[in-house]
Amino acid sequence: MSWGRDFVNQVLMEIENNILKPLEDIESSVEGIIEGITEGLNVDKPRVIATINPINECDNSQDNGNCQAIVGKYFINESIILINYKVDMNTILHLLAHHINAIEIGRTKYAQIRRLEELRLPWELRPTEITAMYRAAQLTRALSPRAWRAMSEEIRPRIRDIEERLSSDKVLVNNLDRQVRYIIESRR
Repeated sequence: MSWGRDFVNQVLMEIENNILKPLEDIESSVEGIIEGITEGLNVDKPRVIATINPINECDNSQDNGNCQAIVGKYFINESIILINYKVDMNTILHLLAHHINAIEIGRTKYAQIRRLEELRLPWELRPTEITAMYRAAQLTRALSPRAWRAMSEEIRPRIRDIEERLSSDKVLVNNLDRQVRYIIESRR
């Protein structure tokens, strides 16, 4: 039985080191980029959470156009930017633009506006999305060289690390799952 616990601990350690730690590194680097912008604008910075789960701005509608390029989502009331680990600068700035707009308009009002737009319009025609696209373009022009370096020297290498390790960690988890199933079946 000790072998089983050792294997579980190995799997958990692999996930911690190979996925969770690089995700935290991505979060930290993205927060650094965002902090450089929000300090200059004198607004609170949002919390950033990185995930390996698929995420984009497409809601549950038939949207399948440009919203898929935004590999993240802004949660207004929580002031959270959720990003997929394959994040790019456009996604970071687009979601930050939503955050800045929510602060300017007021979170409650912005949430109401966004919800009504989601019910009425496809993603490409929503005024809050058009405004976020425009503001993201403005933010891009104002980005410091440090932000671009963080993207290429900190974030992209972590993306590659996760890509390389993800498949090997899935093999470990699948192996553990097979062992558990075998034990359950053998006890019947």
